[in-house]
Amino acid sequence: MAMRIDSVRKKASGSLEVAVSGGLLFCFDEVDAQLLELSSNNSSLDVYSLTEHSEGESIDEEMILLLSRLSTLHRARNDALLLISRAEQASRQLYQKLLKKGYEPEIAHICIRWICSEHYVDDRRYVRMLFQSHCVNRGQGPTRMQALAWPRIGLFENPQTILADSMATIPESDFMEAIKKNVESLLRKPSTFSRLNLNTISERRSFLRSFLRRQGFPYQSVEIFLETLVLKENKND
Repeated sequence: MAMRIDSVRKKASGSLEVAVSGGLLFCFDEVDAQLLELSSNNSSLDVYSLTEHSEGESIDEEMILLLSRLSTLHRARNDALLLISRAEQASRQLYQKLLKKGYEPEIAHICIRWICSEHYVDDRRYVRMLFQSHCVNRGQGPTRMQALAWPRIGLFENPQTILADSMATIPESDFMEAIKKNVESLLRKPSTFSRLNLNTISERRSFLRSFLRRQGFPYQSVEIFLETLVLKENKND
């Protein structure tokens, strides 16, 4: 059965709304057209020709399929932007959320690549946010934070590279605050040292060094903190 274009309306947002006989309605904009054209293996496909169709013109099944994919990509981008507006997202995390909403992998992948290119999602920024939230504010170690980040980041890059780059940009003052919170949490239990029979400053310092390194804190940051801690203990002895 032949289909025809009933109407083509340009909305205030700049998107096109195309109504097709049979009650089909598609909505897309220029960004969707550019993204779908770039991702297509058919170099002869001219998605911009869609805007040149006039009302009453017949269209074939291939054009209907293209309109459908454009409209789906448009919805995926809108859904992704809505999720981002509610909370910071990582690339793989957002990709998985789009899949759960029913979008096919290719559409979700195209969408997230655009989202990342526009810097609405930045995995390195996301890791730094997690460090602030879990390490600086809650006193947890980088190892636990990285375990949380790993399955959420790296849709287009190696997660290990992202983590390394992100950790390298964290200020030393943030590491000091995170270590301080971590140690304070540990020492809230009065028996921390006594139950391990750690009676000397040297023994306690060695224990804390091993503990903090297991938490994933950098060696240099741990040493700086411990030197400060030892000085305070020496003054009290």
